[in-house]
Amino acid sequence: MPVFESSRKVQVSGSSLALTLPAMFVKACEIEKGSVINVLYGLDGVLVLFQSEDFETVGEYLIEIIDKIEEKVKSKNVRANKE
Repeated sequence: MPVFESSRKVQVSGSSLALTLPAMFVKACEIEKGSVINVLYGLDGVLVLFQSEDFETVGEYLIEIIDKIEEKVKSKNVRANKE
């Protein structure tokens, strides 16, 4: 599973703050107006969005994403050490 990276600007929507979802994520997950998205978050700045009700599957996906992030960090460290 590929892992994508994107940045979003926080916007004001009425009296709330909002983020838009990346178009590729919306298309891949077939999200439409009124879709319900589950949110896990910690107060450390990490937010996870998902549609599945199967927490075991979500956990497996998160482990896969963490592995990809660790690979990216290692790759950046190797390049930095070569410079």
